[in-house]
Amino acid sequence: MKEIKLSQPIMAHGNELHVLELKEPTVKDIKKLGFPFDSQMIGDPKKVADYIVALGNVTPSSVEQLTPYDFLMITGEIMMFFGPKDQVKEAETPLETEQAQSSPLNIL
Repeated sequence: MKEIKLSQPIMAHGNELHVLELKEPTVKDIKKLGFPFDSQMIGDPKKVADYIVALGNVTPSSVEQLTPYDFLMITGEIMMFFGPKDQVKEAETPLETEQAQSSPLNIL
């Protein structure tokens, strides 16, 4: 389950929603919705919106209220469900963050 804090609340099921919770997709979801991206891993906005409805238990009209920023943040979270699990960290320690920032490979 992923929680995304929205920059602006949306209305969902008659309630003001400040945080969107996304369940992890199952094969059943993928069979029904298809992958939310194309062969070059570029997100498909229509499919991403469908995933938000299915995984976030909100209506399409709620998804349409999202700001572009929130939509992109949620898109990123959905795409991460399809990435390798060993590369996705839930949290870093302060030492790991400091090491990553001072690494010569961290040029961006």
